[in-house]
Amino acid sequence: VLLKNTAPPPPQDQLHFDSVDDIPAFLKDQESFEEKCVEFLSKFNLEHKHSIWANNSELEIAMHDETPVVGGIYLALCIIDPPNKTVNAIKVKGFLDTVKGEGASRGIMITTGYFEDKAINLIDEEPVELVNVVDFVSYLKKFGIYE
Repeated sequence: VLLKNTAPPPPQDQLHFDSVDDIPAFLKDQESFEEKCVEFLSKFNLEHKHSIWANNSELEIAMHDETPVVGGIYLALCIIDPPNKTVNAIKVKGFLDTVKGEGASRGIMITTGYFEDKAINLIDEEPVELVNVVDFVSYLKKFGIYE
């Protein structure tokens, strides 16, 4: 039996807090999560058009980039507390189809969890960015909007 001679993908970095009290509100609370997502996306020169909670864990956000030629509609899907702290490939594929179907320039998926390896591989070469909890917290700190 010949096995593919490829190394497994490196494990995703994990985020750890010493106590429950150290976990920021935006990782637990819908309203704070929505505020942080909108604030984060606005740092990319994206104007917030509207947002709606599709269900208890999924926030859909529509934004617009006024930049000529490269601008346009941007869609974001923000998932708080995904099942087993993981967003699967099916969810990512559905979002990718929505982005293409709506004719959006790009899609951005943000989660307070992680993405399955299959999901990460799925968006290779596609107009979708995946932002897991580690990246999200890191960006918020970098932009000075963590608190």
